[in-house]
Amino acid sequence: MASGPRKTKTAAPAAEAPVAKVVTEAAAAPAAAVAEVKKVQTAAKQAAAETVASLETSFTAASKSLQAFSAKAVEAYQANAAASVEYVQALAGVRSVSEAISLQSEHLRKQYETLTAQAKELTALAQQVAADAAGPLKEHLDKAFKSN
Repeated sequence: MASGPRKTKTAAPAAEAPVAKVVTEAAAAPAAAVAEVKKVQTAAKQAAAETVASLETSFTAASKSLQAFSAKAVEAYQANAAASVEYVQALAGVRSVSEAISLQSEHLRKQYETLTAQAKELTALAQQVAADAAGPLKEHLDKAFKSN
């Protein structure tokens, strides 16, 4: 037998390299996950802030439009009440049934025209209230969906 240094294979260094790699990768994975969570959290906070701002804008615009609608509705009510008072006063002064029928016909015709015009105005204002309330939200949602 030959004497001399024997060369033995050491399995440890070969086994240590994959283990070290796995440990290093395992240690890096939570750090990457934490960074991703922070990124998502920041994006969610920003989206929430933009949504709140959009809601505030919507409510402000809707409030202003609703005030205009309410003012027009009160104006219409006052005009209709005044027309009714005038009709009753004129009706008190009639001297015949035919005059009363003529007065009533004229009053109904005028009221029909007035109510039709008022309904058109109030409908337009109601549509404006809806558009003002939905506009900022629609823009925000469009922006949110386009960015994704």
